[in-house]
Amino acid sequence: MSENKSAFINRRASKDENELLISRMSSSYEAAKLRNTLFDRSPESFHEPIEFSWSAFWKTFIYENLPPVFFSPIAAIFLEGSLSRAWHVTQNRGLCMLSTQHNPRLSIVITWLVVYPGSWMITAALLLALFSENELIKNIDTFQIILAYLCLFMRRLIISAKYGFFRPEELERLCHPAPEWSNDKTQRKFIGRGWSSPEEYPGLIEDEMTSAMDENDICLDGIPLEFDEKVAESFSEHETSKVFTSKTSATNDKEISSAFFLFNLIRSVYKKDFIAPYRAILYPSMLALILTPFLVKFIYGVFLFGDNPVEKFITTMSVFGFLICFQLFFFGLICAIDFERRIETTKKLGDIIRFPGIKFASLFDSLSNNEFIFLDLQKRKNVFAWMNIRNVLRSFGESYLYRIESYTSILVFYSLFCVAVLNLIVWTEMRHHISTIYLITVIIATIAGISIYSIFKAIKLQSLSQKHRDFVRNEIFIIEEEICELQDQSASEIKIKELISAKSLLSQVDENINYKELIYKPTTIMGYSANPSVIGSVLGLVLTGCLFAVQGFVSTGIEYDLSGWFKF
Repeated sequence: MSENKSAFINRRASKDENELLISRMSSSYEAAKLRNTLFDRSPESFHEPIEFSWSAFWKTFIYENLPPVFFSPIAAIFLEGSLSRAWHVTQNRGLCMLSTQHNPRLSIVITWLVVYPGSWMITAALLLALFSENELIKNIDTFQIILAYLCLFMRRLIISAKYGFFRPEELERLCHPAPEWSNDKTQRKFIGRGWSSPEEYPGLIEDEMTSAMDENDICLDGIPLEFDEKVAESFSEHETSKVFTSKTSATNDKEISSAFFLFNLIRSVYKKDFIAPYRAILYPSMLALILTPFLVKFIYGVFLFGDNPVEKFITTMSVFGFLICFQLFFFGLICAIDFERRIETTKKLGDIIRFPGIKFASLFDSLSNNEFIFLDLQKRKNVFAWMNIRNVLRSFGESYLYRIESYTSILVFYSLFCVAVLNLIVWTEMRHHISTIYLITVIIATIAGISIYSIFKAIKLQSLSQKHRDFVRNEIFIIEEEICELQDQSASEIKIKELISAKSLLSQVDENINYKELIYKPTTIMGYSANPSVIGSVLGLVLTGCLFAVQGFVSTGIEYDLSGWFKF
């Protein structure tokens, strides 16, 4: 059984809290309108749906783009309004790490030895490349340091988007010392750490589930699922969380808690290592980005780093900038992985209502149990529970989902910017080295490739809503026929009433999926619902831009000298 270490801001995720909520409810439908049932509680005690904060975005954008240590802490004093708040913001956001109470000593050392100097020097290299005399940097292609600095800028843009999706109470806690905010809370909010491996951060899944229930005004602990008695007993033998247990005061012998089922459904997917299969793509792509310009320079027999200290400094900082690009690759990879995890959890939720259901072993590490778990939607309570589980699952980790959607869009725009730079070089015949053309081609191929793959996963996730809606509509059709046949046979009124009730709820489920998942809150990319037209548009822009650049090479007749420099 996993240990819960809640990092919640407003309320603690715990079994006692859940039982307290259930004790205030007399029926399962009251569990689906949580705030009405607990009207005596302050609205601030529950988490509201995530909304993007432009003020948090722009504030972070200023912090990230001003030089750390020197100027960003000064900006914090003005933007936060007091020295105390500015000090804690500076430490919690890493603007000038000094306090071991806010961050581990090792993180502080690495930041001062690598992160801060790297930020200062890559900016200095860009300024030298733009404003030095041509004779001093004659072996430097300015476009390469520009592209490298843009990697750093995109990383800062991603960080700004991250804080834009923080809750107001989290942003407030960043202005306070531990335990209001701590390094553990910071780690949990990282896409590449906490969210990529939630099993390593006890309580993270429980917290995100509780938050998702709050957002949907639902208490799944008070909504039971009905299975065969043998299946219900098997569930009871696999208690995996101290927060969400199979049996609550709202369940009977044949029933289990919906929260328990959803927790184990999510955990069965999120505990897997999704990154390992992609390492064979991630690292070669990163090496190709760094080595391409050097390989081309080597073939043309020119200085790899330059022939004076300034040129060597600029080239070294270009390499450092492209090393930062590794994070862009990783962000793109995490985007695809999270969409993939959501696809798998949603697919399992759909498969459980299709006979024979899903294997017991697919939820628990139980190789000896070959049972299938099937949720019968001809039972009204199961229809009610399944739809509420679906609503909570769609909102699970919503702040991470919104960030992932924005990160994918940012990477797409970076690819399009590189396409624009390629066309600028070609059509205006600006001075450049041929290694830059190869470098831009590699960037477009890798970054655009990862982005398009993420978009493809987002489209697949969105398409599951349509598939599940189709199944529900077909189930309604079959139940209608079954009701008519039972009425003709003068069957039990209780059975007929149950089917009519289930059919009525299924009709509402159909409407809810259509509105909420396809119209109101679909999976989005660049602000548009994820569908094949989006990937067609992105791919079309990239390919059209590249073909336009090829036409420019042919039309302008660009030629290079023996050292690979463009001939004016």
